[in-house]
Amino acid sequence: MRLVHGHGRGPQLLVALFVLGLGLGALPGAPLAHGDGGAPNLAYVVGGGSGGNDLTVVDVSKRQVTGGVRLRGAPSAVVLSFDARTAYVAEPAANAVAVVDTGALAVAASLPVGTAPSALALGFTRGAEALFVAASGSNAVEILDVAKRRVVGAVAVGRRPSGLALAAPGSGIVITDINDEELYVANSDDDTVSVISTDQQQVIATIPAPGGPLGVVVPATGGVAYVSVRSGAILALSLARHTLLGTVMRLPDGHVPGQMDYNAVTGEIYVPDPAGGQVDVLRPVSAGAAGGTFNAPAEPARTLAVAGGPAAVAITFDGALGFVAARDAGKIELFDVAAHRALASIAVGGSPRAMVTGPFPPATTSSTSLLLGGIAVLALAALGGVAVLGWREYRRVRKEPAR
Repeated sequence: MRLVHGHGRGPQLLVALFVLGLGLGALPGAPLAHGDGGAPNLAYVVGGGSGGNDLTVVDVSKRQVTGGVRLRGAPSAVVLSFDARTAYVAEPAANAVAVVDTGALAVAASLPVGTAPSALALGFTRGAEALFVAASGSNAVEILDVAKRRVVGAVAVGRRPSGLALAAPGSGIVITDINDEELYVANSDDDTVSVISTDQQQVIATIPAPGGPLGVVVPATGGVAYVSVRSGAILALSLARHTLLGTVMRLPDGHVPGQMDYNAVTGEIYVPDPAGGQVDVLRPVSAGAAGGTFNAPAEPARTLAVAGGPAAVAITFDGALGFVAARDAGKIELFDVAAHRALASIAVGGSPRAMVTGPFPPATTSSTSLLLGGIAVLALAALGGVAVLGWREYRRVRKEPAR
């Protein structure tokens, strides 16, 4: 008896089974991917709710509040984990960072940190994912290992650090290690900005920033950091040279800038002016050459009228949508960035003062489990198919005459 191998039908069957296996993800109850074209699905707002202590969740497409988490300690800042499964919220009055499970909308842990944490940034240090916390009352930036959920280091900075922003490779910083990033720290009572090497975990530069630095943003490209100060000015710093370039714009006397953000597509900087009832949009400036004269364009390029004390701005990473927290009105204003027009006003209650946008959190079943499950299904189906083919071939061969 000769053996007959099914070279024609076997591969076709396996391909068909593979396609069928891929189709299992579309069955009822299976997690579905969200093809949103890069736009976020949700906005996480700090300071919402009836008491102003909630992390409120806004569904962008529905343009309404869909959930919330009651927090403690006067929450002041929020960042999302890279996989969007976790939101980290600074709680200054509790000297803690709340770890919120975004899928369950529940506080999963409360991590003790230094005195009065006021700002957060998520990045990496020495190969591990890390959360950087500006402990305003401790005059330090604390480093939390995200996986271990504990403080693993602290870096002394200027007095009362109140703003953080990461400058990654490609932004304009000068680095010798591609894994290193620079953390810019606005020290509000020290008139300085500290620059920390996240890999070395130490201050590598201190830049003068007169007027009481409050916040800082670092666009992904352009080589410039923008610092808001209590006196109402917006300052520009050179990332490559760690120097103060000059003043980009000044608000009217007595006006204090809110939480800024930038448009990753155009490089424009959005500066909320609570007292003025508007958001100023600034053109990106050039870092220029060392020793050259700093020339800022006439600013602002345009303004967006926002009633109710605009305290914070968030621009989606695709540059499509903008969100403004109207602190005194208890609302979030949604606007079309390109068209410069309002789209919706969403009531969140309380006193919204910070926010971040992101996608729907992934399903609770991990992608690894789904992959292994899919492989197992395909393997069983393939074995079944091979067995059927083998039995058919065996029966056919038995009927053939011997040679």
